[in-house]
Amino acid sequence: MKAIRTHVAGVDVHKEIIVITVLVGEADQEPAVHQFECSTFTDDLIKCGLKLKEYGVKEVVMESTGVYWKPLYNVWEPMGLDITVAQAAHVKNVPGRKTDIKDSHWLATLHRFGLVRPSFIPEGIFQRMRLLSRHRTNLTSDLATVKNRVQKALEDGNIKWGSIVSDVFGKSGLEVLDLIAAGTTNAKVLASAVTTKIKRIEEVEKSLTNTLTTEHIFVIKQLMDQFHYLEKKIKELELELAEKAKPYAHLIEKLDEIPGVDKVLAMGILSEATNQMEKFEDERKFAAWAGVAAGNNESAGKKKEQKPVKGTRT
Repeated sequence: MKAIRTHVAGVDVHKEIIVITVLVGEADQEPAVHQFECSTFTDDLIKCGLKLKEYGVKEVVMESTGVYWKPLYNVWEPMGLDITVAQAAHVKNVPGRKTDIKDSHWLATLHRFGLVRPSFIPEGIFQRMRLLSRHRTNLTSDLATVKNRVQKALEDGNIKWGSIVSDVFGKSGLEVLDLIAAGTTNAKVLASAVTTKIKRIEEVEKSLTNTLTTEHIFVIKQLMDQFHYLEKKIKELELELAEKAKPYAHLIEKLDEIPGVDKVLAMGILSEATNQMEKFEDERKFAAWAGVAAGNNESAGKKKEQKPVKGTRT
């Protein structure tokens, strides 16, 4: 097989060090091999990038190892190095040949022969939007955890509020919870805070009759403080994301027209998929990248059930 690249580098990425193999040689010749290590401090990565350029390297390949590949990409890409980020599952080495040096050499060899399928790495603005959008996802997950803990504390104190309302954290629900957090346990007082229409209104006071202790109140107060804090931070984050997404307002409006998609979700979709649809050959490739398309599972001429595989976003 004839190589298609003459100056390549394979990088095995770790948190504190990277191991690099440089292959230099004509396509029809055995390449010269240069191997070295480098720390992941920014200054050292800059020096390493300059060293790669001294070898004539223009193309570098690495695995998408956690978040550890991102500092290399952020430092080397502006230096003019063409970075290919590969999915680890696509570039596995032969079993029994697992060392950092061998991994970097294997990556360089694959890339030299054009056998590495690159991951989709968006341009800078979308990477920054992704950071915000994914942080919002984490915050909403934290908020859901806090809500579950509040409901667990309420059940422990024999409050059955969740049995008669669809949303414990709706308008009236929050008023009731804030009263409990402030130390109110009287069922009549708590029931008087309910201002919205509830189908089982006659059971409101009954559901709020409780056995709450001072310890329950203390825990619920802390959880409600956390709830309000997270809600505030999520709103601040959404405003920041909306500011970054202003140049793509027309795309967000289009996505917002899809049933079930609001503007916040539209900004999340745009952050992940970007506006670079030309990067995907067709809608099937895009669906596979997003993790909503089933793969192929066929053996002996029989097709077996295949669930959608996890998306390949980096």
